[in-house]
Amino acid sequence: MNIVELEEVYKNYGDLQVLKNINLRIKRGTSTALVGPTGSGKTVLLRLIDLLEKPSSGNIYFEGTNANESNDVRLDIRRKIGMVFQKPLAFKASVYDNIAYGLRVRGRKENMDKKIKEILELIGLPGYENRNALKLSGGETQRLALARAMITDPRLLLLDEPTANLDPISKKKMEELILKINRESETTIIMTTHDLSQGQKLADRMIILCNGQILQSGTPDRIFRKPKNRFVADFVGIENVMSGQIEDSSDGLVKIKTDFITVFALSEKKGKVHFTIRPDEITVSREKVQTSARNTIQGKVYQIIDTGSLIKLLVDTGELFTVFITRESLNELNISVGINIWLYFKASAVHVF
Repeated sequence: MNIVELEEVYKNYGDLQVLKNINLRIKRGTSTALVGPTGSGKTVLLRLIDLLEKPSSGNIYFEGTNANESNDVRLDIRRKIGMVFQKPLAFKASVYDNIAYGLRVRGRKENMDKKIKEILELIGLPGYENRNALKLSGGETQRLALARAMITDPRLLLLDEPTANLDPISKKKMEELILKINRESETTIIMTTHDLSQGQKLADRMIILCNGQILQSGTPDRIFRKPKNRFVADFVGIENVMSGQIEDSSDGLVKIKTDFITVFALSEKKGKVHFTIRPDEITVSREKVQTSARNTIQGKVYQIIDTGSLIKLLVDTGELFTVFITRESLNELNISVGINIWLYFKASAVHVF
């Protein structure tokens, strides 16, 4: 079942259009990362889902109920949502009173001491009940804000850049906590982040936003392997992104001609296209050999970069290719800067978009 649905949602501030035709469905119990550059509309979208703002047009549904039905309906829905802002503020009170606030305003005081003790253990701050909340560190304040949101048992938890202002140790603790909450309590989580590795680590699904529009939605693996357009490919840091013209097609096998090379791929597209080949899909040799790979291209080693676990080769074929090989392969093939090598990859390894 979908916990949140957005249908044809637009958001304007005066003449400035911030979100454009947002259509989105979030399944219960999942973790979703809204990813995009600064100014892409991530935080505004999160505020709309939290019902802090109303869309200029379109509808937002929570568990099938239209949030625009009435103010009472909006208030009832908001009580089922927890929100942690990018720069949360602690109340001028004890840690206990900060966490208890949400329970008190809802009149849910039963077993409050027990609940607060349990939530403090969950966030890794046991025994902090009587501490001054204003004297906590940045990481502790962020976890306090998370506890404050979780104490009311929200069905949906919204996190706006939850680790943006944290040091590496606090960031790691916060990420572990988010994973634990999603997996153990089955709380639905929607978070914004500009950190792609964090989106991969914490989310079942990533949504790429740019200029207020959803450009692609899917599993992290799907987005990294098969970007829908050039912006997504560049944004997620995919290597070997090139452009060319499809000149010939036969039974799904196409010939793509760039200014310098010809590449065979499997695609139904026509005309001008972009395409990419993952570096780990490319094999190399010093001498030309017979393989089952449709694509065989010669190039000169331009640069060799030791990444630690693998060796990264930059190979100039006219187009610049990135290839990953092991240190053993580098030594066995006696590869050095300036020599010519052969690259091989299958037509099925070429993603056309």
